[in-house]
Amino acid sequence: MRRLATIAFALTALASPLVAQSHPDFSGKWVMDPKTAEGQMAPSAMTMSATQDAKTLKIESAATMMGAEQKSDATVNLDGSPSKHTVNTPNGPLELTSVSKWDGATLVVTTTADVGGQALESIERYTLEADGKTLRVARHVALAGQTFESKLAFTKQ
Repeated sequence: MRRLATIAFALTALASPLVAQSHPDFSGKWVMDPKTAEGQMAPSAMTMSATQDAKTLKIESAATMMGAEQKSDATVNLDGSPSKHTVNTPNGPLELTSVSKWDGATLVVTTTADVGGQALESIERYTLEADGKTLRVARHVALAGQTFESKLAFTKQ
């Protein structure tokens, strides 16, 4: 029994680094391919710079939608704890709370906010292709009884 426990502990210790390595690193500069953009809320152009370590993912982005450019930056905790950030909008600053979780190799980030008394929920799914050069982002946004979907593909620069 002792031997079995020792073997189980050894296998767990060996497997732990492998589990940690199964999550992709989204770090880099990414440029959206406008030909692949789908959905009502898809920007006409977008760039992202991502920095990731074991604890956080920081994304700085600039997007053009309906002729207007919007810049944002957010840091998301990768351990599932809430992270807060502010986005400047034409109607003033908007306080956002994001929580992330891993669904296999896909990072799922759920962001919530109060927009003029209406609940906003955004769910983004970040998936890195096997070649490490294509990042796919699927978005689902719900606000004021309406939902919007978009799918974007980015190429690593």
